[in-house]
Amino acid sequence: MLPRLPLRLAPPPAGAVLRGMCTATPTSKPPPEPLSPSELDTISALLPRLISSGRVPAAGRLLSAALLLPGSTERIPFSPLAAHLASMPTLTPAFALLTAMRHHPLRPSPLPLATPLLGHLLSCRRPREAASVVRWLCRPDSPQRPDSATYAIAVAGLSRLEDPKNALVALREMAKDGIRISLKLRESVRDVMLQDARIEDAWALEVAMKQPETSKLAQLVEKLLDEWED
Repeated sequence: MLPRLPLRLAPPPAGAVLRGMCTATPTSKPPPEPLSPSELDTISALLPRLISSGRVPAAGRLLSAALLLPGSTERIPFSPLAAHLASMPTLTPAFALLTAMRHHPLRPSPLPLATPLLGHLLSCRRPREAASVVRWLCRPDSPQRPDSATYAIAVAGLSRLEDPKNALVALREMAKDGIRISLKLRESVRDVMLQDARIEDAWALEVAMKQPETSKLAQLVEKLLDEWED
């Protein structure tokens, strides 16, 4: 009787191994976790410190990294950051962060930062800087133009600060976007134009702002701005 020999399977050819590696289903990575409340607090505290110490690029990188995580746009406390940016002597750090958001791969909306920044600038009586934020949002490469709430803050605030020209610039963009002008905003624009002794223009705007079609208002404002004399 012949003795039993152990069976040994020959190793598969190298080509088979490579084919198996190429056709194997890759293990999917779990989606990233949202930021925890403590992490949000840390980022909220660190961003102003980086900006105040002159490390604006680092602040932009930190904000960009945080915005890659789900829900960050809604959960990052932008208002304290906007207040800090509005208190600085120039808007260079603010525009650096907004530019980082504009070039972000996910193209997040800049309004969570830009809208409170606009409001804080107007509260600090800095109409020129506030108007520059509106212009930035209305650039062709802006991730998102102002919404009705942002426009209302801009038009009302600039009118309150007796800056009729920049109020009209915001009003023109608002009309171009087809957003209706509320009664309160109509009164704000009319009053600032009257205070600037532009009586005929004020009443012409009053009539145009009441119309349901905003394109004619945009054309009128464009004409007034072209003819503007300070």
